[in-house]
Amino acid sequence: MVIMQKALPHIDLGAGYIRLSRLPFNHAIKLSNWLPDTSMVTVKANGSLVDDCIQYGEYEYWFDFTFPEENETDFGI
Repeated sequence: MVIMQKALPHIDLGAGYIRLSRLPFNHAIKLSNWLPDTSMVTVKANGSLVDDCIQYGEYEYWFDFTFPEENETDFGI
């Protein structure tokens, strides 16, 4: 079984975001197929505009429902 790890957000001015182009290919395709066009945001990073971003909260919501087994914690009880 391959475990998908949740990506960490890029943080800029206190706002977390994810760049789709930095995700594993299959992960990015599934996410972009799920996202409405209105979710995409443009972020200024390193002096240039990056337009393949979404807010981290949207990514986290998608990830938690797409890969629920990755979010289970076994406390050994």
